[in-house]
Amino acid sequence: MVEVKFENVMKKYDDGTIAVNNLNLTVHDGEFLVLVGPSGCGKSTSLRMLAGLEDISDGQITIDGNVVNNLAPGARDVGMVFQGYALYPHMTVSENLSFGLRMAKGEARLPNEEIKERIIDAANLLGLTEQLDKKPKELSGGQRQRVALGRALVRRPKVLLMDEPLSNLDADLRNQMRTEIRRLHDELGTTTVYVTHDQIEAMTLADRIAIMDNGELQQHAPPLTAYNEPANEFVKGFLCKHIDEIVDTANSILDSR
Repeated sequence: MVEVKFENVMKKYDDGTIAVNNLNLTVHDGEFLVLVGPSGCGKSTSLRMLAGLEDISDGQITIDGNVVNNLAPGARDVGMVFQGYALYPHMTVSENLSFGLRMAKGEARLPNEEIKERIIDAANLLGLTEQLDKKPKELSGGQRQRVALGRALVRRPKVLLMDEPLSNLDADLRNQMRTEIRRLHDELGTTTVYVTHDQIEAMTLADRIAIMDNGELQQHAPPLTAYNEPANEFVKGFLCKHIDEIVDTANSILDSR
C-alpha cells in the first residue's frame, strides 16, 4: 500500500514568504490526485517538497508510512516528469529511457537483461517501439513527452509525480496525452500526484482534486463533488465559473452552426 501524507506541512522562505501553509492532505494507494490552482498558489512547491527538491520548513511528509523529510530525492522512490522534456539530445530514445537505470550503483544496479526488458515493456506501453533508435530531435512533441514519462516509469517508482507535463504541447496533443496518461494510470495503478493550473485537465484526469490558493488547501474532493458542491467562493469562482464559461461558449458555437 503506497499512501502519501502531508501532515501540517509548511514552506517558509528566508524572506518570510509562506508558499505552503499547514497543508494536510492524503493521497491514497493507487489514486490519481491532481493539485490545481492559479500561479503562485503553492501546488508546485508542494510537489517539490514531496520529491525532495524543496526543504520542508515544518510538518512532515510520509511515503508508504516512512517519513521522508530528510531523505535525498533519489532515496524516496519517486518518479518525476517535468514541464520540459529534459531529454539528452545525443542519446537515442532507448538510451534516454534507460539512463537512470544504467547510472544506478551497487545493489541498486539492475542486470543489463532486466534493463532491456523494462525498456521494451515501456516502449510497448507508450507506443515508442519504432522510435527506440531515434534521437529526440527526430520525434514529435508528443513522442518526446512519452519518452520523459517512460523514463520515470521504467524505474517502477512507488509514486509518480508530474509537474505541468503537457503545458508545452498544442491543444490536440494535450488532449491526446491526457487520454494516454489516464490510460497508463488505470493500467499500472501507480499512486500519482499531478500538478496543473488547467481546470479542465484537473477535472478529466483526477480521482480527486486538491484545490489550492495562497498556499492553503481550499477543497479536496472528487472532481464532480468540487464542481457541484464548492467549499467556498474561491473554488466556485476558480473552478466552477471557468468550466461553466467553457460550456456556455461551446454551446453557443454549436447553436450558431
